[in-house]
Amino acid sequence: MISANLDELRKKIVIAAAKAGRDPGSVRIVAAAKTQSRETAEEAVSLGIPIIGHNYVQEAIRERPSTACGPFEYHMIGHLQRNKAKKAAEIFDVIQTIDDLETAQALNQGAGDLGKILGVMIQINPSGEPQKSGIPEAKTASMIGLVQSLQNLRLLGLMTMPPFFDNPNAAKPFFRRLRELRDDLIRSGVLNPLSNELSMGMTGDFEVAIEEGSTLVRIGTALFGPRA
Repeated sequence: MISANLDELRKKIVIAAAKAGRDPGSVRIVAAAKTQSRETAEEAVSLGIPIIGHNYVQEAIRERPSTACGPFEYHMIGHLQRNKAKKAAEIFDVIQTIDDLETAQALNQGAGDLGKILGVMIQINPSGEPQKSGIPEAKTASMIGLVQSLQNLRLLGLMTMPPFFDNPNAAKPFFRRLRELRDDLIRSGVLNPLSNELSMGMTGDFEVAIEEGSTLVRIGTALFGPRA
């Protein structure tokens, strides 16, 4: 089932990228493996999925795929509690959901203790929904400066999760705004041009996210099927 779903996903990525005049190779799938078994994640890796994402630290520890099934990056894609930062720095390659300085500092300390450089992304909350993690757009520049000052973290880019809409086109302005924000920050010299990743789009709206510039799409249901 995963193989057939992945083939369909790749076709849709090609079409969405073509609509925007983009190279489909510039878009990577993050397999959102929440509630999935280790064996399921290993199957995804063996089929060429480059990134496995988890929402919770404990589940990520328990269900981490074996490297024997192929190379992959391990990403934290859920909100990270500060008291889990040290463990997260140990098990993940990238934390996509940085939204406060204290957590960033704890990750920096944890990565430093391990002698590693940890990839991170800053989560933006463009709609200001109180139930969602992420910083307001207005605080992005200052957060970038703080994160870039931490020597054991490498800032990769920005991440967002727009409001839920039945019509995915309604999410387009939020995706477009994140791309514009990234581009403005690069032009102004606040953001390193190499820190240009945009993690945006999930099963219900990844095609429009790609049209608006997403480089990382977080896919669960469309890859693994409905969660139990």
